[in-house]
Amino acid sequence: MAALSCKYEKWLTKYTFENCKLDRGEYGEFLKNYLAGEHDGFVLNLNGAWGTGKTEFLRRLYSLFITEGHPTIYIDAWESDFSEMPLSVVSSELLNQLSAINEDIGTELSKVGEFLGKAVKGAIIGGAGLLSKHLLADASAGSEMAKALFEKSPNDFLDSVKKEHAEQIEAIKSIRTELGNLAEVIQKNYSKRLPVFVLVDELDRCRPSYAIEMLEVIKHFFTTKHFVFVVATDTKQLRESIKSVYGSSFDSTTYLKRFFNREARLDEPKLEKYIGLSKVSNNEYGSRVILYPEISNLGRQSTTKYLEWLSVAFDLSLRDIDQLINKLNACLRTAIHAYDLSQKVQLINVFSLITALIEFDKEHSQFIERKTSNPMISGVFTNTDFTLNGELVSLSEIYKINMICSVMHEETVDSHHGEQYKELYFGVRQLRSSDYSNDFTLRTIIANISNVLSHHHKKTTSKIWLWHDYQRVVRLAGMIE
Repeated sequence: MAALSCKYEKWLTKYTFENCKLDRGEYGEFLKNYLAGEHDGFVLNLNGAWGTGKTEFLRRLYSLFITEGHPTIYIDAWESDFSEMPLSVVSSELLNQLSAINEDIGTELSKVGEFLGKAVKGAIIGGAGLLSKHLLADASAGSEMAKALFEKSPNDFLDSVKKEHAEQIEAIKSIRTELGNLAEVIQKNYSKRLPVFVLVDELDRCRPSYAIEMLEVIKHFFTTKHFVFVVATDTKQLRESIKSVYGSSFDSTTYLKRFFNREARLDEPKLEKYIGLSKVSNNEYGSRVILYPEISNLGRQSTTKYLEWLSVAFDLSLRDIDQLINKLNACLRTAIHAYDLSQKVQLINVFSLITALIEFDKEHSQFIERKTSNPMISGVFTNTDFTLNGELVSLSEIYKINMICSVMHEETVDSHHGEQYKELYFGVRQLRSSDYSNDFTLRTIIANISNVLSHHHKKTTSKIWLWHDYQRVVRLAGMIE
């Protein structure tokens, strides 16, 4: 493993395209081949919306580049957002992570470090006016340097700024030259492959001013021979951040093109895979919480399928889905607690619970109005069908079945003495299998509901959740954002 020495050695096995459940191995290999051919200073924008898995993808690129012999640096921009100086962040990560290649490489880094030091010093002095506001209360070296500067006369101060500015300009040129030379030395002396890759993650989460300065630093200091930068961003969000600094009418799209040679898009993962990777598991509930109805051949994976179908039907974004799953887990943990208190097995129609979470979040009227003898089943979905095992499944019918079975129904019954009284019953009585004779999936769903309810409805050790139970727990989960 010595040949693969790097800062994040654990990633080499944890994050690989072989274990990528989003099947992005082919795309990762394609980008690797493409970027490996760039040697004249290149910056790629890896553009993906929130939830597309940019960090996971970037870490897998890191592992791929390292294992193929490329010196690779990974920088989490969000971790350094507290810093006032992206130049010092990139410089320190560059030097520290390159030094991990071999313990003897320190001598090769000395020239680069010297010029980076001059550049950082010039940046501190050049920004001394800002430092007076932001850093004078600190005990940092930059603060002390600023204090010393302000003690000089105006002419001496200006001379210092001019001198350091000139040195910084020369240092930038030297940094580029020495970095290129360093890359060639690493290739020759340490059997590494070029280019050197620098992966910058989480830039769109940073303060707008910091994100802009980070891009400026990459462009002016480090765009050099044998170095390739990959900057992962939600570019749409980054453009909005730039506008917050320069004004809403500012052309942030054109502005960003100054920094990036090319853009590679990371598409949203397929919904089924995204939800499948989320932590939705029925296994932890054991016999304390029973989730039904199960779809034939899917068993406990039915919950995942319901999440997928309802996310499509209600047009949920990845962020919406992420919040939905968090709230679903919160509700199920509440159910476990209810079992612990009462020792009653909690019977939960998981389709209805997911529906309740979505309807509450979207402020649909049926969430409030659904109650005894009023399942509110009409006009919710139109022509929302899915294919399961080659069969076309109607979500509107699944919705109808589960909503009917999530409220009690009332009917007037004549007694033997000629008196009338109200009788409550579960809605599954209203569903006739003959109405679904041509739909295997719907028949199995009805059968599963019927079996669960008939087995538990008279047991004192069971608690069957109905719509008022879903309303109560969903309102509590609604406090979570």
